Amino acid sequence: MNRLLSVALAAACAAGTTSATAAPLTATQVLNQLNVVALNTIDSTSHVDGRTWAGGSVNGGDYGQHLAQAPASAYAGLSVGGAASNLHVNGGGAVVNGSISNATINSGEAFVKGGASSTNFNGPAYVAGPSAWNNYNGGHVTTPTAAMQSAGGAASSTNFKQVLTGLSTSLNGLAATGSTVAVSGNKAVFNAKAGANGVAVFDLETIDEGLFSLGEFEFHLNGASSVIFNTDVTSASINANFLGGAAPLIGGKAVWNFYNATSLTLGSQFGGAVLATGATLTNWQNVEGGVFVKNLVQRGEIHLQPFTGTISAVPEPAGVTLLLGGLAVLAARRRWRG
Repeated sequence: MNRLLSVALAAACAAGTTSATAAPLTATQVLNQLNVVALNTIDSTSHVDGRTWAGGSVNGGDYGQHLAQAPASAYAGLSVGGAASNLHVNGGGAVVNGSISNATINSGEAFVKGGASSTNFNGPAYVAGPSAWNNYNGGHVTTPTAAMQSAGGAASSTNFKQVLTGLSTSLNGLAATGSTVAVSGNKAVFNAKAGANGVAVFDLETIDEGLFSLGEFEFHLNGASSVIFNTDVTSASINANFLGGAAPLIGGKAVWNFYNATSLTLGSQFGGAVLATGATLTNWQNVEGGVFVKNLVQRGEIHLQPFTGTISAVPEPAGVTLLLGGLAVLAARRRWRG
């Protein structure tokens, strides 16, 4: 699906875009280039190491903390579809489709399509709307620069809901590869068994409610290059300790596919990408990996662990994929227009 979807989206994008609009990302590229994608809102009191994209408003937080270690991307350190407030961007600049207030953009260019107030711009800044009590330390430009237009084009190029929901559905369609979970007392031991493509798939559906109440997780990847955990829980509060420092070790290889979830809470350090496009995620401790959710309530750090594995997805008929690709681009343009 990912290859076909990528081709379809690129074709649709090329049919009617300006030079400032970047090609839409494939699912694999999203997991690799973005540290956080929130389809709706972010409320944060902590920091994100890599790049962040939010479809709605963002309140609080520090973004782009370690972009020097992040994969190359056309995206800004922070891209916001709505209003941005009470935050810092420490690398990569910002694209804000709404207004910005009480913020500091420490590094990179700022492209604000609404107004700005009480904000420090330490790089070049363009503000389309009213401006009050701002410090333009890096220069106040009257027209968007080429770099601003490039970042703005990237921010509106991908329909993240379409791409990530499609990915979640596809991963859920993968057959288990014989990977097992052994439970002893308060501990679960995950033993991965990879298929020929190096991808190990765990089907957790029959055990997930009890599994996520346990206190310790131990992982044996057994050479698997990628690990997919499919779970159908609608809500979960996960407080398990990842034993042996496993959280950062599996962070760039694992995808936890919470395809039915509406509410998730992480109370301990967690490893792997969290894919839950219908859920509000609250993390009280650090996440070692990407976060791809509906809403994010961030209370712990989200560390840079770009996905480097393989996504083996179920193909879709080409005609259906082309249609979805065209709709994805149109929806993205409408959402970020202006």
